[in-house]
Amino acid sequence: MPEPICDNLLAGAGKKSMMPLIHDGYILAVDSSQTNPAKLNGKVVIAWHRDMGLTVSRLQHYDHTDVLQPESREYESIVLDSKHEWKIMAKVLWWIGSAP
Repeated sequence: MPEPICDNLLAGAGKKSMMPLIHDGYILAVDSSQTNPAKLNGKVVIAWHRDMGLTVSRLQHYDHTDVLQPESREYESIVLDSKHEWKIMAKVLWWIGSAP
């Protein structure tokens, strides 16, 4: 299996939902060819919503339900279903940033 290719770098900004794993301002390398939720269980992903924009979360699959799970317990999980209209945009391959 070929290694994933980083096709974008994003600067994390805004919410702190992925702390302590990913801090505000970290650079994230993503692969936008990896968007199939069935293959991303347990992986950190970039998801997009028309009204809410981009978010970084861990995708978890429970029974027949996909959930965007933040690392911080201060944030709510997001259930992916037809009424929420979230789309997986990319898998996060790695991140880098200054120590807090």
